[in-house]
Amino acid sequence: MSTSTEISAKAFRAAMILASDRMCEARDELGALDAAAGDGDLGATLAIGFAYVRELVQKDEGDNLGALLVQTGAVFAQKAPSTMGALLATAFVEAGRQLDGVSAMTTAHVTAMLDAAAKGVAERGKVTTGQRTVLDAMVAAAEAAGQCQHGPVFALRQAATSALAAAEATADMEPQVGRAGWIRERARGHAD
Repeated sequence: MSTSTEISAKAFRAAMILASDRMCEARDELGALDAAAGDGDLGATLAIGFAYVRELVQKDEGDNLGALLVQTGAVFAQKAPSTMGALLATAFVEAGRQLDGVSAMTTAHVTAMLDAAAKGVAERGKVTTGQRTVLDAMVAAAEAAGQCQHGPVFALRQAATSALAAAEATADMEPQVGRAGWIRERARGHAD
């Protein structure tokens, strides 16, 4: 468990680069998962978007975490145009608005960031929890962070664990929206 009370801008940028690399490495795996209940382009979309995010973060030397997140959203909007690209653009922009001017992230900032991202996706996608979408994982992450009584690193770990569990639980849900809603039989039993 991390007891640090803050994540510095430098550490946050390093984590974004690592996350971008991992998303690019997972291209084929994400494409295969998406093919089970969609059109199979998720891996390509995320790899393209996160490759550009990596470039952005490497060039960024500022301390404004909110500005970096808003710029990340703009990258997804411009470089990864798709349904998921648009949703991620919204999530990053809304998260960034919550952290505008913040140079070191606390647990409260983690919660605010994740909550704003989830609310932005819900509004943009016109979805609610229980409809078997990425929102199920996002809301679970925000709620877990909000319940965390430790530092921001631990809050992010709890958020990730809860998001994964919520994503896996979508396999038991009836597809309602998006491509999975059109191909319900094929999508049923696969996590969204």
